[in-house]
Amino acid sequence: MRRHFSIRAVHVVLWALFFISAGFFAWNLLYGTTTLPIVRGTIAGLDVSLALRIDALSSLLFVMVSLLGGAIGRYAIRYLDGEARQWYFFQYLLFTVCAVSLFVLSDNLLMLFAMWLATSYGLHKLLNYYEDRPQAILAARKKIIISRVGDLALIGAIVLVYRMFGTFEFSEIFAAADQIAGDSENTGMLALIGLLFAAGAMSKSAQFPLHFWLPETMETPTPVSALMHAGIINAGGFLMIRLSPLMEHAYAAQLLLALVGATTAVFGALVMITQNDIKKKLAYSTISQMGMMMFACGLTAYTVALFHIFAHSFYKAHAFLATGGLVAESKKTGFKLTPAPYFVLGLIALGGLALVIFGLHYQQGAHFAIFTYGAVLLLGLFQNANRSAGGRYPVIRVSTAVLAGLGIAIAVYALLEYSIGLYLNELVPITQTSGHWNSPQGWVSIASYLIFAVGLVLSSVLMRSSANGWARRLYVYFWNGGYFSQRSTRILENVAAVR
Repeated sequence: MRRHFSIRAVHVVLWALFFISAGFFAWNLLYGTTTLPIVRGTIAGLDVSLALRIDALSSLLFVMVSLLGGAIGRYAIRYLDGEARQWYFFQYLLFTVCAVSLFVLSDNLLMLFAMWLATSYGLHKLLNYYEDRPQAILAARKKIIISRVGDLALIGAIVLVYRMFGTFEFSEIFAAADQIAGDSENTGMLALIGLLFAAGAMSKSAQFPLHFWLPETMETPTPVSALMHAGIINAGGFLMIRLSPLMEHAYAAQLLLALVGATTAVFGALVMITQNDIKKKLAYSTISQMGMMMFACGLTAYTVALFHIFAHSFYKAHAFLATGGLVAESKKTGFKLTPAPYFVLGLIALGGLALVIFGLHYQQGAHFAIFTYGAVLLLGLFQNANRSAGGRYPVIRVSTAVLAGLGIAIAVYALLEYSIGLYLNELVPITQTSGHWNSPQGWVSIASYLIFAVGLVLSSVLMRSSANGWARRLYVYFWNGGYFSQRSTRILENVAAVR
């Protein structure tokens, strides 16, 4: 009885966090950016402070995190009812949601890093919910190894930031970075700092080739998967958006994020096509979506990346919590993927490439990021437009409904993305930079688009996997996720044997 009451108390606290976040959001709308100092002191000669930064970015994400935490907690009350470790789940659910909330509300790098570690700790505990399942323990071990790689990168970046700017406060760092950005002596240091922050973000958001741990975490309860895929996995993207005033001066990091993000998005999508397990499908879908988020950050389209975080988080939370219904609905409707002819795919790819090149020339490439991202969305639109209704529904009626729905969705997307851009106007750089065709940004923009174009063709090959031996071998390769899981397991076993 006491434990049942404790679980209800946790649930009340989770929803209380949501109402607090709504209050923070309203405060920001009325009074603008505010810092709430909590504790300040000196440790080992360093000024250390615990303060909450209430601005357009943090208040918006605090609302998202707290709402997802409350909804997932509500779902878990029934889902885990009767399990012996139910209380274990709820105490670490509360801990993790609070850690993520403080992470997005952090006012300085030290607090952000501390909450980064706390979030990783809470997730590790949740991944070990079924402590008697070897696969769950193995997946948690892989996750913690990859997390430590990202932690080391962040520590290096924070040390360099302090040496360069003499402060951990975001506002002071961003102001100083704008002043010294044109100084050639600082270009190399800014590039190194940006690369280290990008590496930390890549490890947290399962970017290729650091992605292999995520599909192996399906041994955890569904509420844990929903929390991880809808919330915690976005930490890398939030880090890039929060540090965007600094990252805009680190061109090498932007190029890395664009190329790695494009590769991750394509790889995750190709593996997803081949999976016949719904939860693994969703896991590789998350990897692909995180790639798209990082790709947008690499293009400096930070408002697009933020909108992507919101859209993907709520969609993926619902997808995991409604997994059983998704399977039943799929069997009932009978829709099947049917690839378009290769010459049609070629025309679509050439049309998108023309759009990218036009964007690199239009107004001297000032809006190349939007044109490039739009060209990639164009590929995705046509990839998903050719579907079969399994003979149950008239093709014209289905096609008309799909096109109408897509048109409405595109209009709503544009409106929301534009609104978020206005809302974040003073916090992130404007999606507008030099990207003419003969610049590094221009070449990386074209290269990234070509990665997506190749992915479009390969997706069609995988859907025709029975056509020839080469396609079948390719299908088996992606069905096994590129064998990253098997190889990483073998490495861990060898290390354990040496010990």
